[in-house]
Amino acid sequence: MSVSGIGTTGYPIAGYETRKTEGNVAGGNFTDVINKAATKNETPKETNVFRPESSDEVMQAWDKTLAETGINPFPMNRISTALVLHVESGRQGLSSTFLGDNVGSAKSMTEKIIHRLENPLTPAANPYFAGQELIFYKKFLEFLG
Repeated sequence: MSVSGIGTTGYPIAGYETRKTEGNVAGGNFTDVINKAATKNETPKETNVFRPESSDEVMQAWDKTLAETGINPFPMNRISTALVLHVESGRQGLSSTFLGDNVGSAKSMTEKIIHRLENPLTPAANPYFAGQELIFYKKFLEFLG
C-alpha cells in the first residue's frame, strides 16, 4: 500500500532516507550544533540585538557590556524598561538615540533605567528579565566611567 506514491517504486522512501542520513552525517542536525556549542563552553549569541546610536565612547561601552554580560536588554519577547521610560516621556516607540549623543546623556538615561528597575511602579511582569536588565545597565554604567 502507498500514500501519494510513497512506497510504490521505492524511490521516494530511499530519497528521504538518503537526505536524512546526509544531513546527520554533515552535522546539519540542530541538536548537534547546540551540543557542540555546549561542549566548547560557548553560549549561542543573539545576532539581532538592538544597538542604539550614540558617540563612539558610549557605543564601545555598550558593545563591551553586551560581550561581557551576554544579556540582550531588548529581546523580542519582552518590553524593556528603557522603552517604558521612553513612552512615559511622551515619545512614540523607542528611538535608536535613546541614550543621547554623549557619555553624560547615556549615564543620565542609564541611571533612570536603574532607578526604575530598583524602584518599580508595579511588580515586574517578568522578575528574571528585570534582574537581567539591572545587571546589564549596572555593568554598562560601570563601563561608561
